[in-house]
Amino acid sequence: MKTIYLLLSCTVLLTACQSTNEANQVPNSTNMIDHVYYIEQQSAQRLVGSSQRLAESFDGYCANQTTKETVVMQWQQTMQSWMALQGQERGPEAALSLNWNIQFWPDKKNTTGRKMSQLLKKDQTWNSELIQQQSVTTQGLGAVEWLLFDPASTLPAEESCQLGQAITENLALNTKKMAQVWQINPWTQLDETMWLNEYIALLANQLDYSMKKLSRPLAKIGQPRPYFSESWRSETSLTWLKYNVEAMQQLYIANGSGLNQYLKDQGHSDLAERIEDHFNSTLETWPESSSLFSELQTKSGYQNTLALYNKLEYLKYLIHEEVAIELNIAIGFNATDGD
Repeated sequence: MKTIYLLLSCTVLLTACQSTNEANQVPNSTNMIDHVYYIEQQSAQRLVGSSQRLAESFDGYCANQTTKETVVMQWQQTMQSWMALQGQERGPEAALSLNWNIQFWPDKKNTTGRKMSQLLKKDQTWNSELIQQQSVTTQGLGAVEWLLFDPASTLPAEESCQLGQAITENLALNTKKMAQVWQINPWTQLDETMWLNEYIALLANQLDYSMKKLSRPLAKIGQPRPYFSESWRSETSLTWLKYNVEAMQQLYIANGSGLNQYLKDQGHSDLAERIEDHFNSTLETWPESSSLFSELQTKSGYQNTLALYNKLEYLKYLIHEEVAIELNIAIGFNATDGD
């Protein structure tokens, strides 16, 4: 686990450098749409960059030119980049349609593990075109995690290397498609009411998705399902969830021109500050462990996870209920409801 923590720290430093470069390009505007779009566009650009480096590192590893730790670090960086867009249901349809290709989750029946084992047994020379024809369970970040962390993986054997190279190449192609779609702002024609509906739904849907990353493995009290955790193999589930919350906070603030400022301008400063304070306190008191799987093995860990879920539930109440009521917004149907 020390190696994982070290690599995650490196990932944060790399991303911080990228963010610094991008900060110089923040829109010279106070328009909410411009700033939210900028955040989404930059998130898509970071994702394609990190996924391309992942494919390159996998190639280098299989050619004995780099270490497995380097591939793990690039996978982590790609996961971190993906967390900014994961679970969103607003934006260009052509981008949203790629979500399952980039990551298959929830995986309730270990479909990824079974499908990956089957692919390794096939007498096949894999490439990105053939991977595109396979189940989405073997196309994305979960499939790469399986190759890097699951005991059944045969890396660095030739069959696993070839499969991994094909998967990471296809992943880079899909993230490139997503980034290309995000080059055009999908919200420029919306009036203020339509935009507010879209914006709040963007936050609410992503928050709903993030909460399910806890509620599924928490299951019934005293009967957790740790294998329902997002990245149980790499023991990094809570790390990715923290990046989700940080991304939602960034969307809420939107460079000082987002929903937070809009609420203040509309006379709802108290509500705006409560949401901002709750984002901050949730992140400041985040669990030290990166592994939700490990946390759910003990009573105290389960209680800590439940406490974290309750914090997100209160954030959901503030956005779903108080913001929606104050601004007279009806939050639309969430495709993950009822799962």
